[in-house]
Amino acid sequence: MCSAYKFDLLMGLGLSEACVLEMLPRVKATGFDPHEIVWAKGEEVTEWTYIASGLVGASVPIREGGCIHVDIYGHRTWFGEEALLNRYPSSFEYVSLTTVRTVTIPAADVLAAFQTEPDFARYIALLTAWRSRRSSDMAVLMKQGSPILRVVMGLALFAEALQYQSSRPPTEGHGVSVEIPVKQSIVASACGVSRSVFSEVVRQLALAGLVRLDYGTLELCSVRTWLRFSLKHRRSRMNVKKPSVKELILLLKEAAES
Repeated sequence: MCSAYKFDLLMGLGLSEACVLEMLPRVKATGFDPHEIVWAKGEEVTEWTYIASGLVGASVPIREGGCIHVDIYGHRTWFGEEALLNRYPSSFEYVSLTTVRTVTIPAADVLAAFQTEPDFARYIALLTAWRSRRSSDMAVLMKQGSPILRVVMGLALFAEALQYQSSRPPTEGHGVSVEIPVKQSIVASACGVSRSVFSEVVRQLALAGLVRLDYGTLELCSVRTWLRFSLKHRRSRMNVKKPSVKELILLLKEAAES
């Protein structure tokens, strides 16, 4: 990954040219294979990481065993800033869901820039505040919600990661469909449910025209519908924690019509 790419990337964060040129030699390009741990839960976050391509999931353990994803980061997204700025161990386990290419800035450089670069400090502070509320809302839904709700909200997370940058609040998005670039078994695991439960929920969503199944792939129909549904019910933390599939389909269709 060339220096010009890294330079343009850092300048887009509101850093001054002098600051960028000073830290540029320490900015590294790296990558991860699918299912590789980027940061383990409880581990010190020593770098701020940008996803040039691929998907990374942030997960937490659940009582039933295994884990659930409370956020998924896609192309052109930074992650890990909250633990880095607050200097505490990572609250999540970050795992690559696909092959991932990244660019990293050492924590020391991020913290120094936070103190001396006002535009950058404003950007990362707003990002941290928005992300913290967003992850907290999703954690409540995914931990307290039924397996059916986990599947639907988990699919909405993938819609968000694939449709817009997770480094900014969502926009309306487009009405086009998007294919989830990982196996359904991995999506089920990300939702914290068994493969059989996942398959049954997805089958009913497909019958309702909300997803499309084809030779093991899963496509989300009308991304705008999924984004509107997620935004509304993440904020309200879904009053009903154990809705039926039919109730969730109705809510998705209401989102499509709003």
